[in-house]
Amino acid sequence: MAFSVGDSAIVRALGNKRGDIIAISRDGRYQLRIEGVTMWCREEDLAVRKEAGRTKASRSKPARPHAGDDHTHVAPPGRLDLHGLIVEEALARLTQEIDRSLLRGADRIEVIHGKGSGRVKDAVHRYLASMPVVAAFRLDPVNPGVTWAYFR
Repeated sequence: MAFSVGDSAIVRALGNKRGDIIAISRDGRYQLRIEGVTMWCREEDLAVRKEAGRTKASRSKPARPHAGDDHTHVAPPGRLDLHGLIVEEALARLTQEIDRSLLRGADRIEVIHGKGSGRVKDAVHRYLASMPVVAAFRLDPVNPGVTWAYFR
């Protein structure tokens, strides 16, 4: 079964997250946008998205949230330790962890870069400033070897 650009699909490897296909490569891989993040998948990693059918009971009365329901659940923040890495490795790991955190539903990430010479910290701050998904970032007021980045 082949997908087309614009189709919705389920990504099995990400806990059945829904994504929209935005490109197809020549070798048969699909690029998907999932909650603002793009990634490439093979066809065998995807499943057809089934539309939720509405039953007669669900049409007659809208569902009400229960008193204890928490509809503002946010996943715990991501955490990344960059100690001992050169700048290029640190930025590659930062990109991976931001993607993972966004897909989990986290609203921020803790980046541990250390105090050292400041080269990794400066590169991380420049990189975070260039990312559209990052709303803001700041040094931890208690530990200047840690930066907190907040997502949009």
